[in-house]
Amino acid sequence: MKALGSSRNGALGFLAHVHPPRIPKGVAGLWPTLCLGGLSFGFFLVLVLTGLLLMPFYRPGTPKEAMGSVVTIEEAAAYGSFIRSLHFLSGQLMVVAIVGHTIRVLASGAFAPPRQGNWLIGMGLLLLAFFLDFSGYLLIGDERAMDASRVAFGLLGEVPLLGKTLQTLLFGADPVGYSAGLRLYTLHCGVLPFFALGLCAWHFYRVRRDGGVSRCL
Repeated sequence: MKALGSSRNGALGFLAHVHPPRIPKGVAGLWPTLCLGGLSFGFFLVLVLTGLLLMPFYRPGTPKEAMGSVVTIEEAAAYGSFIRSLHFLSGQLMVVAIVGHTIRVLASGAFAPPRQGNWLIGMGLLLLAFFLDFSGYLLIGDERAMDASRVAFGLLGEVPLLGKTLQTLLFGADPVGYSAGLRLYTLHCGVLPFFALGLCAWHFYRVRRDGGVSRCL
């Protein structure tokens, strides 16, 4: 019986470590948090779902191929226009919600020790959100997207020491070529969402472990 009790206590201790109940009751409600973190994650889930529905119809590659598949989604796919519009709107709202969440964290002092580590995780998520939004815009393949790709390619080339490497990694040799479209599509759909999901899980865990915000607004 003693061994059984020790095993049970060990399991409960492990669960408390994985999901520590450290958020003070008064700082987890709607007013202190404005629910902006939860809204950001909710929009992210909508993006994942709508993105999965769009993937079978989208063809990465040259701008002409990409734009042709966007036209197919808009005009031929069942509910394609609605799903694409929902995907676009969710992306913009996610960025707005994350920026608002960041401002709220600054205003409430939730970046201060011992939460400085989670602040850095949040900054990583903010940068990921910007890049996901921008890479999705480049995948449209219209004239504005091609102009934006050329600008981004040029700006990356100005980065000291790593400029050429970043250009090759993200775009290949041509910012509007087949390789660029395939690389951006792979990052947008196959790499960054999984990375963002992992950071979100880590972020939520640290919120509980570090104790939420330091003071109410």
